[in-house]
Amino acid sequence: MATPAPLSINALLPGLALSLAVGLLMGVERGWQQRAERAGARVAGIRTFAIIGLLGGLAGAQLSGPAWPIGITLFAGTTLTLLLGYSLDARHSGNVSATAALAAVATLGLGALATTGQMALASVGAGATAILLASRGPLHRAIRATSADDLRALLRLVLVVLVILPLLPDQGMGPFEALNPRRLWLVVVVTSSISFVGYALARWLGEKRSTLLTAAVGALVSSTAVTVDSGRRIRAGAAGPADNAAVAVASAIMFARGLFLTAVLAPFAFPGVAWLVGPAALVALLVALVMYWRSRAVPDGIALRDVSPPGLGLALVFAASVAVISILTAWAQTRFGSGGGAIVIALGGTADIDAAIAAVGALRPGTLSTELAALAIGAPILYNSFFKGGVLLVVARSRRAVPGAIALAIPSLVLAATLALAFA
Repeated sequence: MATPAPLSINALLPGLALSLAVGLLMGVERGWQQRAERAGARVAGIRTFAIIGLLGGLAGAQLSGPAWPIGITLFAGTTLTLLLGYSLDARHSGNVSATAALAAVATLGLGALATTGQMALASVGAGATAILLASRGPLHRAIRATSADDLRALLRLVLVVLVILPLLPDQGMGPFEALNPRRLWLVVVVTSSISFVGYALARWLGEKRSTLLTAAVGALVSSTAVTVDSGRRIRAGAAGPADNAAVAVASAIMFARGLFLTAVLAPFAFPGVAWLVGPAALVALLVALVMYWRSRAVPDGIALRDVSPPGLGLALVFAASVAVISILTAWAQTRFGSGGGAIVIALGGTADIDAAIAAVGALRPGTLSTELAALAIGAPILYNSFFKGGVLLVVARSRRAVPGAIALAIPSLVLAATLALAFA
């Protein structure tokens, strides 16, 4: 068996430079954290961490060559030295924290990655480790401020995202094979994630500011999920005007996102869609601005301790409604066939506007006229706006949700008028 050729100096220098940089980065962070200690009291400071990173790079460079025993010796010797040093320090000072020791071992490993062709991984790992090490104070404060309800909410999200989702099959099942368990559960994942982010921000920023920020970010994923969460919060007696403003903000972002995706995925339909949806989008933006300014005039009316964690009930109900719409869409496709183009796409888009836009963009040129393509996209947007208004009122079960429903109805009526004028 041929012996691998050793790396040339020119090929080795970038990796070694990165190894040294990783060590210096870790050393600066550790040195700053331990800056109050007297000189010589630390097991490893800036210079020691720089040497550890460099030793890791030298060891990694030798592991795949004929001098691999030297690489293993460097690894083992450095690790044993670190363990011995930190063990003696723990006995002397009574400090049982293993963070500094693990940071040193991580520096050794990242230095080795830098010289074994994994420079990107070494850079990302070094950055992530440095950020994590520097976040000691905020993380400890967050833990001290975490309640049992916070932990249960986090565990519910972990169950939804990391336990159940990977186990579900990604294939059609049930009537017309219209029910894809993984895609349906993604609805629960999105809704639950938006609710959890809103809850976490409310605990951090206060109810009003967190509501609007969550709406703006969450609407980029699902404006309907934002509406469901706003209805839940109104029913719980949360921020009130801010929740209604959040519904309006999410609606405006939904219109803007629809126009943007049409321009990217179905450009041939964009002129027709812009003519149909554009006026409603401008009205939705104006309504959102009015609702936002109204919410600013109302002070926060809830203490942080009264913010209730989200459950899974509404997310599951929302997923069930999407399942029903999926079955109806599959039935329409079976009933009308591929010739029903615009009807099938419009009905399917009621569950997912993005899907309707992508479906129009995927059609062969000439399959649909520009007018029918615009209808296939505009109709789901109209239905989705009215649907969200109904969802808000049903979930909130309170007259306090009426302003949000009106904020959804106004641009919906404008869109209905443009559709009526276009196809009268």
